[in-house]
Amino acid sequence: MKGFFSWAGSILAFFILVFLGTEILLNVLRSPSLQFYRDQKILHRYNPVYYVDLAPNQDIYIRHFAGKWEGRFRTNSLGMRGLEEPDPKKSQLACLGDSLVMGFGVSDEDTFCHQLNGIELKGGARQTMNLAVDAYGSLGAVRRLKDMAPKLKNLKEVLFFVSGNDFTIPEELRAKGMLSDDEVDEIRNQDPSFNRNFRIQFELSRASYTLQALKLALEQLKVQIAFTTFRMRSEWNSTGLSSESTVEQTPAKYMKDSFFRTPENKCDPNAQKTFEKRNISSAPNPDIMSREEYKSRYCPEPIPDYFSCQDKEPSLDSLEPLPKITQQAYDEMVEYTRSNGIRLIVILMPIQVEEIFCRNRGLYHPLENYALRAAAYFERKKVPVLKLRKETGEMCGETIETRGGKKFSGIRDYFIPEDGHLTVFGNRWAKRALEKQLKELEKNAL
Repeated sequence: MKGFFSWAGSILAFFILVFLGTEILLNVLRSPSLQFYRDQKILHRYNPVYYVDLAPNQDIYIRHFAGKWEGRFRTNSLGMRGLEEPDPKKSQLACLGDSLVMGFGVSDEDTFCHQLNGIELKGGARQTMNLAVDAYGSLGAVRRLKDMAPKLKNLKEVLFFVSGNDFTIPEELRAKGMLSDDEVDEIRNQDPSFNRNFRIQFELSRASYTLQALKLALEQLKVQIAFTTFRMRSEWNSTGLSSESTVEQTPAKYMKDSFFRTPENKCDPNAQKTFEKRNISSAPNPDIMSREEYKSRYCPEPIPDYFSCQDKEPSLDSLEPLPKITQQAYDEMVEYTRSNGIRLIVILMPIQVEEIFCRNRGLYHPLENYALRAAAYFERKKVPVLKLRKETGEMCGETIETRGGKKFSGIRDYFIPEDGHLTVFGNRWAKRALEKQLKELEKNAL
């Protein structure tokens, strides 16, 4: 027995040494991919009501592991993004939403919520406070509002930014087992042990670099398994031999597509080649062409061939109603703001370039369906809805300064590639669009 305990103690000591060694090594090496997730973890903390919020008094510089963006993230004493503390002597306007509103991709001073600070509305200038936290669905947003609003003694308006991810998800992702944020929240609410289990794993992975790396590895493994399973099932269905194969999926078509189909070229067209097709020897430059001339000749931008636009919006009757949990969250938000004398203003901001390319040409993309559904719901509740899609025409022909010098902007300059968050230019556009429509809303109210 003594030998057994000695052997077990040696094994335990070995694993402890390996764990400590790995912890030290990871902290010294600071791998860019791991450090990106590590910094995000430190920026956040566990919240017993809505699981995650921002840790107070943080100052972290986060760099995307692939170099797509970087920015300084600071929080005040209440865990809101930005250093400014709420001033009870000032009227306040709050921004509420997910990572897009929080400002992932840029530093504090570049977020559109920060840039709105000082906006003049009815009753004077507003101090803007950013309540947004990434990874919130509709339920998380209303819980965040009810938690933070009492700490803002003079809160006048709340700008709630609806996200399509709250209650919709592409079918190809759903087939891989992924769910919308609201569906995830509904499952969490039905599991009494979720909160406890979530807190344990969150606190442990926040305390230890090694445990967070293991957690990330397991999550990636799950994603890869789900993706591989999905691809194998899709491939089997396409052979025409599966019971789930469609009428169009036949063995003959599978053989033809496998060995004779010409691969489609879905690469984005090179900007220089686009201008060459129009018999233009060089890309227009702000130094040699006025903005007005550029916009008259090249705006709106042509729609890429691989975008499928529709001639008009679908009727509301043809769209599914909002999920019940989403409706419950919206109802709770409307009731809370009205009972506390806070004006709720819903913001619909286009977040997919497909929407904007189509809309700027007077067409429609189905990715905008979520906005139609949410707008109809809030408008029935007599809640004002601002639709920033009306301002997307400005995304073509603005003079912007890039690493390569001055250039005229295009839609893609306003979004971080393969990420979807707003760039510095995108945040500036959002600030201008919000300021314009908020002023118009005030004018119409008078």
